[in-house]
Amino acid sequence: MTALATRIFPKASAETIADLETLVSISLFCFGGLLLSVSIIVADKYIPGEWF
Repeated sequence: MTALATRIFPKASAETIADLETLVSISLFCFGGLLLSVSIIVADKYIPGEWF
C-alpha cells in the first residue's frame, strides 16, 4: 500500500502516507461491519426463526 500511495502522492510526507493507510484500514473495517449488518437484515426476511 505504501508503494502505491507514494506513486499517487509523490510529494507527500511519510507521516501523511501513514495517516492515509490508517484511514483506509479503518474505512475497510467499517465497510465490512456495515456489509455484515445489512446482510443479516436481508437474510432475516428470508430465513425463518429467531436470530438473537
